[in-house]
Amino acid sequence: MKKNLIILALFAMVFSVKAQQPWTLQQCIDYAMEHNAGILQSQLQQQNANYQLKMSQNAWLPSVNASASEGLGFGQSPSYTGVYVSDNSSSASVGLSVSVPLFQGLNLYNTNKANELNLQASVQDLEAAKRELHLAIMAYYMEVVYCKELKGVAEKQLELSQSQHQRTQELYEIGRVPESNVYESAAQVATDQASLTEAENNLLLSLLNLTQAMEIEDMEGFDVVDPEFFMTDDELPLASPQSTVQHALNHQPEMQAAQLRLQQAHYDLKAAKSAWYPSLSFYGGYSNGYYHYFTDGYANTPLSQQLQTNGRTQLGLSLNIPIFNSMQTKYRVKMTELGIDNQQLNIENTSKQLKKEIQQAYYSAVAAKQKYVAADNSLKSSQLAYEYAQAGYDAGKTTLMELNESKNRLYKAESSLLQAKYEYLYRCKVMAFYNED
Repeated sequence: MKKNLIILALFAMVFSVKAQQPWTLQQCIDYAMEHNAGILQSQLQQQNANYQLKMSQNAWLPSVNASASEGLGFGQSPSYTGVYVSDNSSSASVGLSVSVPLFQGLNLYNTNKANELNLQASVQDLEAAKRELHLAIMAYYMEVVYCKELKGVAEKQLELSQSQHQRTQELYEIGRVPESNVYESAAQVATDQASLTEAENNLLLSLLNLTQAMEIEDMEGFDVVDPEFFMTDDELPLASPQSTVQHALNHQPEMQAAQLRLQQAHYDLKAAKSAWYPSLSFYGGYSNGYYHYFTDGYANTPLSQQLQTNGRTQLGLSLNIPIFNSMQTKYRVKMTELGIDNQQLNIENTSKQLKKEIQQAYYSAVAAKQKYVAADNSLKSSQLAYEYAQAGYDAGKTTLMELNESKNRLYKAESSLLQAKYEYLYRCKVMAFYNED
C-alpha cells in the first residue's frame, strides 16, 4: 500500500511539473483555436451551411407520404360504391402517395449551387476567424515576452543600484564621499525597486491578457518560454506593400468569402426568378378504405372483400403555371438584386480595408526598424556614457547624481530598444502573414 502511494505521488509530481512547463507560441495558438468561442461559433455556422446544402441536394428525391383516417357519418353517408345512403356509418381509409419534381424553373439547381457557394464561403469565414485569432494571440504573446525582458532589465538595474549603494557606503566609511551620497544611492535603490515592481505588474497583466484571449480561466502557474528561446532576426525580409496587397486580394480568406458570396447572390437571383416559370411534377398514389353501416337496412360487405374492391391507384403529371401571386416574386427578385449590389460594395470595402491594414503594417514595420536602429545606437552610447560616469565616480570626478542620471538614461535606452525590437518583429510577422497562401 505504501509503495503504491509513493508511485502515485511521483506521478503527481511529474504531471505537476509538466503542467508548469512554459508555453510556446504555437501551443498558445493551438489551445486558443480549440477553446475560443468565436472559432466554435464559426464551426457551427459552417456545419449549418453544410446541412443547408444537403437539404437542397436531397430536394431532388421523391416525396413519399402515408395517410390514414377514421370518420363517422350521420344521415346521408357515402358507401363503398360511392353512392350516398340514408344511414349512419363509419369509414376508414389508408393511402400512400409519391411526388417527384420534374421541373421547377431550375429553382432546385440554382438553390443547390447557391448553397454550395455558401458552404465554401463559411469555410473561408472560419479560416478568417482563425487568422484573426492567430494574430491576436501572437500580439499578446509578444507583449508577454517583451515584459519578461523588461523585467530582466529592471532586475539588472536594481542590482547595479544595490552594488552602487554598497560601494558608496564603503567610500563614505573611509571618508571619500559625504553622507548625503549614501542617502542618495539608497533613494536610487528604492526608485529601481519601484521600477522592478512596475515591470512585474506589467508582466502579470500581459499574462492575464494572453490567458483571457486563450480562454484559460485560471492563470495560476501559467508562463511562456524565456525570451532567449523566442527567435528574432534583425534583418527580417519585408515584402513591398504593392505585392503584399495583390497577394492578399487573391488569397486572404476575407476576400475569398466575399467573392464566393457574390457568386451565391447571383444564383439566389436565378432561384428567385424561377418562381415566374411553370413547374411540372410527377405524382402517384394508392388508397383503400372500409365502410360499415350501423343499421340493418344495409348489408355490410366483409373487410377482405372491400379491400379487394375499394383499392385505387393513380398516376399523373401536375403542371402549375404561375399567373399572379400578389407581386411576391417581383419584389423578391428586387430584394435579391439589392443583395447583389450590397455584396459588391462589401467586396469593395473589404478590399479597401485590407489594403489599408497592409499599408499600415508595412510603414509601421519600416518605422519600427528605424526606431530599432536608433534605439540600438542610443543604447551603445548610453552604455559607454555610463561606464565613463562610473569610472569618473570611482575617481571622485563625477557626482553620484550624475552617475544616477547616466544609469537612468541607460535603463530608458534598454527599455526603448526592447520595445522597438518587438514592435519591429511583430510588424514583420504581420506582413509575412498577409503573404501566406
